[in-house]
Amino acid sequence: MKTSKTKSLVAVVACSALAGCVGPNADEGCSCERVKEAPLRVAVFVDNGARNVGAFRWIEITARAKNVVATPIDGEAVRAGALDNADVLVMPGGSSVLESKTLGAEGREKVKEFVRNGGGYVGTCAGCCLLMESSKGHPDMLHMIPFKFGPAGGKAELSILFNRRAEELAGIKRGATKIRYSEGPVPLPSVPVKDADVEVVATYNADINASGDKDRPSMAGQAAAIAGTYGKGRIFVLSVHPESDENDHYVLQGAFRFLTGREISWDYPQRKRGQLAVGFMCDDSFGVDTARLVQRLVTDGEFDVVPMNRALVEGGMLRRVDAVLAPTGVVSSKSAAGLYGTNAGRTKEFLARGGRVFAWGTAAEVAKERESGVTCVADAEAALAALRAFAVEPVPAAAAIPAKAERPIRAGIFQNESNSNIPIARMLDLAPEYELKFLSPDDYANGGLDGLDLIVQPGGGCKSQYNALGEKGREALTRFVLDGGKYYGVCAGAFLALQQTRENYPRLGFVPYKGDDPSHYRGQAPIKVTLTADGKAAFEGSAEKRTVIYAGGPAAVPGDPVADTDVKVLATYAGQIINTDQPLPVEGMAGKAAFLGGRVGKGKVFISCPHPEKEEAAFDLVRSGIKYLTGVAPSPVNLERKRGAVAVRYRSSDKASAEFLFNTLNRDSRFYVWSGKALDDLPHVDAVVLTDKVTKDEAGTLERYIARGLRVVVVADTKAKRLATKKLDGAVVVDSYGKVVDAILK
Repeated sequence: MKTSKTKSLVAVVACSALAGCVGPNADEGCSCERVKEAPLRVAVFVDNGARNVGAFRWIEITARAKNVVATPIDGEAVRAGALDNADVLVMPGGSSVLESKTLGAEGREKVKEFVRNGGGYVGTCAGCCLLMESSKGHPDMLHMIPFKFGPAGGKAELSILFNRRAEELAGIKRGATKIRYSEGPVPLPSVPVKDADVEVVATYNADINASGDKDRPSMAGQAAAIAGTYGKGRIFVLSVHPESDENDHYVLQGAFRFLTGREISWDYPQRKRGQLAVGFMCDDSFGVDTARLVQRLVTDGEFDVVPMNRALVEGGMLRRVDAVLAPTGVVSSKSAAGLYGTNAGRTKEFLARGGRVFAWGTAAEVAKERESGVTCVADAEAALAALRAFAVEPVPAAAAIPAKAERPIRAGIFQNESNSNIPIARMLDLAPEYELKFLSPDDYANGGLDGLDLIVQPGGGCKSQYNALGEKGREALTRFVLDGGKYYGVCAGAFLALQQTRENYPRLGFVPYKGDDPSHYRGQAPIKVTLTADGKAAFEGSAEKRTVIYAGGPAAVPGDPVADTDVKVLATYAGQIINTDQPLPVEGMAGKAAFLGGRVGKGKVFISCPHPEKEEAAFDLVRSGIKYLTGVAPSPVNLERKRGAVAVRYRSSDKASAEFLFNTLNRDSRFYVWSGKALDDLPHVDAVVLTDKVTKDEAGTLERYIARGLRVVVVADTKAKRLATKKLDGAVVVDSYGKVVDAILK
């Protein structure tokens, strides 16, 4: 959508950029030197409706921004004229309905007046919704842009396409990029708005429909970011969350560049060894006092602060922190409630291993009702004092890993450079009922499967697993199953067991199902599945509908019959479409098999097309799947962080790297290891250990963090790895696993 005033808009932005003129009075004439020196005044809305991790990120970014004065404001302050002293208003995500209600009619008019008179407005997700046309589900929107609500789709890292106008207006490089999407609006063109001259600067380059809404139009090609003028002021809104990931912050810088004509930058936090890792509960709206506490925490460097919410606690984030702050909320106690309900057991375990939760205000009231052992304090200052005292308390001894049963079930798990097996391997390694063995591709052909009861073929790459096993290895694996072995295949391992449907994509084919093999990669996102009657029996005690992570795995459909098999569908996809990477259409998924299980010859298979092991909330599905095969669920034993432990991100590759991780690092309480292929959460780790090759893009990311003090250790035990280290400046290179511990601690 493009209006007739585009050329004048470009001229306005260009002149403002050269002059450095910003804010409501920019048109009155000014001294360029004076304006350049004056801090940019940014108001951040933190009242009811602005909430969760995205709001925390906005508070953090603006607090750390250079030559910026960031002021948290609430609805009352807006109505009292606080925007008179601001150049830019930030409206975070959360709930646009609650943001509108909290502003009230007077506050809504104040926001419109602020922008109309020359102010800048940047909003993400709900902050974008707020400027759209009102609808039945979204009353009292400000209607400052000519757009109405389209359908929301789910949550994912979703491909967004910035166009030429984004580059011309805001200096945002055109092209596709992946940005966090979380049930944001899909703005559709609507009736013109007086005083508004805006255009689309980014569109959705993909589609997601995780819940399977029928007849829902595609998001691809619809607006994802909108920029332009409203009266004398400027607007830049996005229905996605670039504030969530540092790699997307160039988009926010572009937004400020467009709104103010100024280049804005901010420092980034980096964990310092020995810092207390503190989780900050963000489910509730912050309020001014809590927002000021966040500003203080993220700028003084005393603690390593990690934003958390109910979903992140459910996903296992409590294992990564030493303490949690549960602050008072604006109108409720969600900041503490996120630690209860389905998370009550996790909170109890966290406290039992020596973690501490400090709650005050409404959050403390919830804690008192629960009698959970949470430390209730009077206010934020008391919470900080309690944190400091906790940091110097004696550290309790690390919990011992349970001894193995007298006759454990013997499990083997495939390991090569492309797979992703760590969560399942950890379950089996720690459970006393199981004994774990890592299998290299050569082990399959050379008798390595002898004596095993269970084999896990993990996710990663089916074709790479097939080729790596070789003909003898593939024959050995098939014979293992037919002769009575148990097979757990997830994603790539699921594909491996299914029948071939596409040329050059070979499979073993011992299961009478095949993948539907869409012509385009579907992508990765949470998706809902529905258990069948057989699935309810297999997944004992599970709800009928569950959410699991999907990452390009099969959607299984019946294939050719296979003799001597009895394999049933245990769950089907409820989600209709996932295509997070591109706008090209893919096959629908709804109704196709997500989980399969049953007899193959004398053996038994459990086929997991999605990845329930990727989030702790679905670990019960993994344990049930293993029990379905062997009759014994692995006991839920966890590696808990010891206070003061060195936080390590570890990326394993071959069998030797996995054995070092499980036999050494995981059993050394001086370390707490985050394992996985993705190089994320780097601001909150002390060291990264790489045992595989590093791409050019990964090297660039790591070098940025090395400059901030992150220690990166590269195990270059082969010629190929030694050559790869040349891409990475500043890393510590060792030639054997025996030198890794010293390299981390040096």
